[in-house]
Amino acid sequence: MLSTGSNLPDSVSDKLPPKPEIGLPLWLLAELTYRCPLQCPYCSNPLDFAEQGKELSTEQWIKVFREAREMGAAQLGFSGGEPLVRQDLAELIAEARKLGFYTNLITSGIGLTEQKISDFKKAGLDHIQISFQASDEQVNNLLAGSKKPSRKNSKWPAR
Repeated sequence: MLSTGSNLPDSVSDKLPPKPEIGLPLWLLAELTYRCPLQCPYCSNPLDFAEQGKELSTEQWIKVFREAREMGAAQLGFSGGEPLVRQDLAELIAEARKLGFYTNLITSGIGLTEQKISDFKKAGLDHIQISFQASDEQVNNLLAGSKKPSRKNSKWPAR
């Protein structure tokens, strides 16, 4: 009899469900840029962005989206760095919508304006996920390495 490498008796291992096959990719996380206005100490983006080369162009990203859709991906997350620094973000959202993706913007919110929200909605954005480092402004600024998301230039509610 062929050994499975299991220490379980055959009577038990025969009753276990088969190992699932690897399925289609359902989610594409598109890290559109390494650029970011924050300097979070735990971030995995390279610190030497200039040494990393150029970002993918709009057309290159759309090709990636098409390929992911052909493979079965149904959801697309726009991330980075900070995806709001991309001037073509509304266009990328619109192309993703045309391909049938459920779209999600993952952002620090820095640079997010009412006009951009309106543009993204018109382009077909389904969801915005805003990342806060902490609910306390001082702790947030410490963790983010920046004072940019302060109440002075954002719509954080006063406590």
